[in-house]
Amino acid sequence: MTGVGGRRIVPLLGALALAAGCATATRSAANSSIDQAVAAASVRCGCRIGVAAKHLESGRSYEHLGDAEFEGASVTKIAVLTEAMAAVGEGRADLSERWMLTEAEKADGSGILPLLDPGLQPTWNDLLILMIGPSDNTAANAWIERLGVARINARMESLGFLHIRLIAELPPLSARDEEPSAWKGFRFGTLTPRDVARWYEQVARGELLDADASRRIFEYLDKDASRLRVARRFPPNDLWAGKTGSMSGVRNDSGVLRTKKGRFVLVLFTDGSPASPVSSADHPAVLAIADVASAIVESWSRQLPDLPEKPK
Repeated sequence: MTGVGGRRIVPLLGALALAAGCATATRSAANSSIDQAVAAASVRCGCRIGVAAKHLESGRSYEHLGDAEFEGASVTKIAVLTEAMAAVGEGRADLSERWMLTEAEKADGSGILPLLDPGLQPTWNDLLILMIGPSDNTAANAWIERLGVARINARMESLGFLHIRLIAELPPLSARDEEPSAWKGFRFGTLTPRDVARWYEQVARGELLDADASRRIFEYLDKDASRLRVARRFPPNDLWAGKTGSMSGVRNDSGVLRTKKGRFVLVLFTDGSPASPVSSADHPAVLAIADVASAIVESWSRQLPDLPEKPK
């Protein structure tokens, strides 16, 4: 076959096809090693693991049970954060206004506000910081009550996230000693790893709601993100922004890891793990999450070039 100027282009096409084939083979081999890591981690924790991962600069991706539904636990709070930022952008919420803590408003589970005296008046911005970083359930309920479950879910549907769904407010602290427990059979939200990974990708690219809202959302995720799960095996100079979630039998983590190789969206959900204190840093499911996240990043990073500047 002859191209412009009479040059033969068949060899060039062959070389390109060979290079593409090698890249595909390399990627397949990398994902095969990740499959093995997921299988080993599942055995380690005795739980179901859902994974969705993407390297934003190269487009490399991986999924295991990516479209399966999991109890989101506190990762579901990203839906509340999204609608809160939409409300701010539309003039329906002013983050500088103050909300008053009462005994009746205190929620059970994680957080700082239940430990404090009624009468405290944090701003609505303070409540978002507490909801995402320390994962304060009282702060989350304040925003859910203000925005409404239906409106939050409608927002996620309008953005194309059909599998990020908030179900209910979190149980009140006043019900802690009731029998049966308010947590028995409780569902806070249902998520799929795939939709949550797409949500993080849009935030990281500045495409969720708008560029300013995406930037502000990322700042909340970056403020006090736990490094005990996905980021556990990475050095401190590999930056992590994200949201964890825990309930009985459930350990989740999600976010964006920034290294010299670029940005890795990493979403790992687990369920069915043995009962253990929610705060346990060495729970088998927590260690399984760390193992799989490390396998993904290390496997892909071998074939990725260093960026001129590490993402911030």
